Amino acid sequence: MKLLKDWSNFEKMLLFGSIIIVSIVGIAFKSDVLTVSCSIVGIITALLLAKGKNLGQVFGLLITILYSIVSYKNKYYGEVLIYALLMLPMYVIGIFTWINHKSEKTDSVEINSIKKKEWIIVSVISIGVFIGIYYLLKAFNTNELIVSTLSVLASLFAVYLQIRRSKYSFGFYLINDIILMFLWGIPVLHGSYILVPMLLNPTINFINDTYGFYNWKKTEKIQRS
Repeated sequence: MKLLKDWSNFEKMLLFGSIIIVSIVGIAFKSDVLTVSCSIVGIITALLLAKGKNLGQVFGLLITILYSIVSYKNKYYGEVLIYALLMLPMYVIGIFTWINHKSEKTDSVEINSIKKKEWIIVSVISIGVFIGIYYLLKAFNTNELIVSTLSVLASLFAVYLQIRRSKYSFGFYLINDIILMFLWGIPVLHGSYILVPMLLNPTINFINDTYGFYNWKKTEKIQRS
């Protein structure tokens, strides 16, 4: 496949192994097609972003739509609102940003360094964003309010840093993976076993995002050599 021509055997193993595991678990727990599809698209998105491929931003749009639908069905209304109003346009911005910053040397996005001043500004803004998101989600009677608020904040940080082409975006993806394990683990523990693929998704993506940080760090050295 042309799409996988520059993928290592390890990366292909991560991709196909993850898809097979999620599919088997989905069948075993009688999950619906939407839930399984959302999990699989999430895995593909994570690996494409780990490779620094702009197609990952395109898949990000798709996972945002699918994730919003699954979240709505499980009364995570705040997740729906934030993903639809914020994450969707951020992925659109990401597509154009990455197109304009492609490295011919590595056939991936050019990796950027965030300056200290920007880190300080973003950190200060995040405090206000956290408070705003909390009360917004509370107004929508969102299930698991604190966990959902932390998930949205971590996702916004991750996608913002992804737009800015920073390898540290994967640090926030890893934080969000852990939060999502709790977010989707709660309904599973309460007997909603059809959501096991949604729980499995961040578990697998924890591995994928760890690899993403390693790969971007390695790619950064190549681009600057």
